[in-house]
Amino acid sequence: MSVRSGYDHRMRTHCFRILILGASGFVGSALQAQLGARHEVVGASRSGRVRVDLGDGAAVRGLVRQRFDVVIHTAGVVDLAAAQRDPELAYAANVEPMAALLDAVEETGAKLVYLSTDNVFDGTREFYDETATRAPINVYGRTKAAAEDLVLARDRHLVVRLPLVYGRSPGSDKFLARFAAPEIEARTDIVCNPLYLPGLAVMLEQLFELSGVAHVGGAETLSRFELTTRVRDRLGAPAQIIPTDASTRVEDCPRPRRLVLRSVRHPLTGPDVDSALDDLTGVRQWTGR
Repeated sequence: MSVRSGYDHRMRTHCFRILILGASGFVGSALQAQLGARHEVVGASRSGRVRVDLGDGAAVRGLVRQRFDVVIHTAGVVDLAAAQRDPELAYAANVEPMAALLDAVEETGAKLVYLSTDNVFDGTREFYDETATRAPINVYGRTKAAAEDLVLARDRHLVVRLPLVYGRSPGSDKFLARFAAPEIEARTDIVCNPLYLPGLAVMLEQLFELSGVAHVGGAETLSRFELTTRVRDRLGAPAQIIPTDASTRVEDCPRPRRLVLRSVRHPLTGPDVDSALDDLTGVRQWTGR
């Protein structure tokens, strides 16, 4: 079932007060814009209009005490290579702030929705659902698994694992910016079910009532090279896509080869790539409903 056919009209009529942490980033800024059309949303980050350093426990408590129904955590070190180069920094950003944040959330009765990653898995299985055993092979995946443990040790909260996310973002257009380059290297041996960014907000609205772990992903399974080529072709960008794999480039980080997320907890999926690209290029609007 697609997000479009699975959308529950009742969620549209229930307005939540939502805090988004990491609202200046690629995912966070898109969620603020999309969820803000239907809910009361406050976006906070180190550099935004509402500023907060997650390492400052007192500041976090003061912000969360403004009474929110849901706190969506998108902040932290998300670059795999950067985390691999500096594990201490990655741990300090992705794990250390979690205990104080969880304490603050629970004091107010809010629910934490923690956005995690498919990199908590090793990439050796055909697909992974929520019952699969985690086995991260890089620093980023290990820090996200450690943060997940802290969230799951408390009741009521939700961990949402994401695959590669693509599309346009109002705060950090890093995915589309790469197509201005003359050449783009893209892996042929790394496969996932990428999620179109506007689909994430729609799915999160429907998952707010869950606790524990939920997986989300797109409708198609394809390599990074296939996705990059299809986006380039639809944009009409001049970039040449250079196919690479583990044998043709030096890896900056151990990367799982196959990370296909499935769910046993809900029937939702993001749009197929052609529908996403229709929306991205203005051919046809994808509403997610």
